[in-house]
Amino acid sequence: MSDATPEILLIAQQRVALKDLKGISKTASTPKKGVPLSQKYLNDLAFEHLDENLQATFAKLRSNFSFKRKELTADGPVDGIGVITTPAFIYEVTAVPIEDDNRKVWVRRCIRQISAADAITGSEFAKVFETDFNQLQVATDTDLDLEDIIDRVEDAESEEVEIDYDKDITWCKIGVAGTRTKITIQPNKILVTGPPDVSPEELIDSFFELQNTFMDSLNLSEPLLKKEA
Repeated sequence: MSDATPEILLIAQQRVALKDLKGISKTASTPKKGVPLSQKYLNDLAFEHLDENLQATFAKLRSNFSFKRKELTADGPVDGIGVITTPAFIYEVTAVPIEDDNRKVWVRRCIRQISAADAITGSEFAKVFETDFNQLQVATDTDLDLEDIIDRVEDAESEEVEIDYDKDITWCKIGVAGTRTKITIQPNKILVTGPPDVSPEELIDSFFELQNTFMDSLNLSEPLLKKEA
């Protein structure tokens, strides 16, 4: 088992046409069809778009959280990434080329280094980000025991739990009746995904249920994320 600490991320990503990036010059050249958009070129094109997002998010964090000036810092955008650091989490916004579409880009936002579940499920967080994030991701160097998870679900023979997987057991997907989330487990990654209006609390609750049920299969010596007492 690896000693590396897994990181939990809240993720949102949106396809944005190059021409719709805020501040982009109408005379800015776009790549010819079939020519990949380079990250370096995109960094320049997306600078104002990312900076505006960073400014707006910084203002909302100041208005809704009780962070002091020394506790809330913004950096960038530099090399296509903007970062806001808070005592409770780190916010990042980036622009990334889309491999098969050079006229659009991914604008990705994520919350990482989450101090506790309460940091992203409180009213303050909801006022800033509303339902922006529809995916919770846990990436780890620890090998997850997919076969054991599948066997335990199938042996339970519950009509409320659905599970799917490929022939080589490189992934499995779990759905639970009455919930709006789906869980995909890969050898080194767990993804909890919900509809566009899913709340961070729903994503967290689904992950807690998985964590509590499959601690051994996930090779966890202790919970990855805890709720404050």
